[in-house]
Amino acid sequence: MPITYATEFSCVELRQGDVLRRTAELDAVLAAVHPHYNDRKYQCFMVLTQSCDLAIHPPATTCKSRYITVAPVRPLDVAVARFLKQQASARVRAELPVYSDKAKTKAAEFLHRVFNNNETAYFYLDSENTELEADSVACLNLSVALRASEHYGACLAAKFLELTETFQAKLGWLVGQMYSRVGTKDMEPAVVRAKAKATLDGVAVFVPDKKIAVIEAAYDEASRTNPDVSLSVREIEQAVKRAPSLRQQVIGQAQAVLAAAGLDAELVRKRLEADAGLQALLRDK
Repeated sequence: MPITYATEFSCVELRQGDVLRRTAELDAVLAAVHPHYNDRKYQCFMVLTQSCDLAIHPPATTCKSRYITVAPVRPLDVAVARFLKQQASARVRAELPVYSDKAKTKAAEFLHRVFNNNETAYFYLDSENTELEADSVACLNLSVALRASEHYGACLAAKFLELTETFQAKLGWLVGQMYSRVGTKDMEPAVVRAKAKATLDGVAVFVPDKKIAVIEAAYDEASRTNPDVSLSVREIEQAVKRAPSLRQQVIGQAQAVLAAAGLDAELVRKRLEADAGLQALLRDK
């Protein structure tokens, strides 16, 4: 079980951070009061209301809060796709979106924040050993309210995950936009790097920044005969491989300058191509 979740949880009361499955009863509530959120793309919901306001203290039969605030949960891939849309993409139509390596670096940094719950708009939910179909995020800025007096029971019956107290506090910090950071335990850096790589693989095609123009040129050439063409991942990879390296471009330019000066440009080209120091300086990233 991921460190985020309690190994045992309360079945008699709701707490901040509880994750609610899509039951028939909860679906009926959503259809009645928030029909937009009855869409199946919202795979489940997370409770955002503070635990102290959700507790029921006998002889009272209802909780202190009049409303239960919940946030929809979406697959992590959705959050990644939204983040990447904010980055500049190549001007091509392709099987997968095409972005530069710089965008990949930014996306990896975004994922590092998400995985450790330091990204304000999201709360990360790891799917390992849970009912979740995939790693997911609660979209904190899309929350809605349910009337506690009418819908507490439906929410409680739908509960299938509970956060540990520390991560309840972290969620409270995220929701409240507080200035102090709750010191929850972060994932191991190696685990974060592996999860970030696995998440980004297949989401988009990432190519070196200097090769974006090459991809756009390949797309322009293909679209002249077929305006509706969409480049495959393989076609993009082949275009990148065919593109001259920085070293080849520098040597070619030097050869042209020397030839214009009447020098033996071919001999110089061979010397430059064999020079290890030049190769090291101009090695493509």
